[in-house]
Amino acid sequence: GKDCGCSETGVAWVSDQIDRTKLSSLNTKGNHGVDACLRPMCEAQDPTRWLETDGDEQAIVHVPFKEGVSIRSIGIGSFGEATPRTIKLFANQEVGDFDEVEEMDADEEFEMPVPESAGEIFERELASDVFRQAVRSVTVFVEDNHGADTTKIGWLGFKGERANIKFGIVEGAEYETRPEGAYFEGGMVADKERML
Repeated sequence: GKDCGCSETGVAWVSDQIDRTKLSSLNTKGNHGVDACLRPMCEAQDPTRWLETDGDEQAIVHVPFKEGVSIRSIGIGSFGEATPRTIKLFANQEVGDFDEVEEMDADEEFEMPVPESAGEIFERELASDVFRQAVRSVTVFVEDNHGADTTKIGWLGFKGERANIKFGIVEGAEYETRPEGAYFEGGMVADKERML
């Protein structure tokens, strides 16, 4: 996987930043869980691996990162009418169950269109500023799909860049002791200039 563009500095698909030891998902089939769809971009078109829900169309997928990541967009591999339709994203939040997630205010919510062809990657730029900061984890709630009994996600990816903050070095401690303003000195200032 060295030529996947996964370990580039700058904005790239950050599959190498995902903490695979702490991945979790609710209502997904044992052999088609979250690890099946979180692959490097160069393996996005692998037709033998996908996430599939178990019993109905809803799923909750929790994706933690090894270090803080500033996320620009999410990529989702389509699967015909089993493709997710309504997606809700939560930054840095643990979600206990489906009752809880339906009560929560999502940081971002969008609808995926019906794909024109199978395996198409739908990329959605994220509007919420919360994803631009040092994100520790993203929870994805798939509310429904385009009409199938179960939902399938052929590929799931996050595009962004490292925020250079490591988590979990000391149990329970995160190195966020500086005041907010100074916290992003380097990165955010440069970003603001680019946007002007």
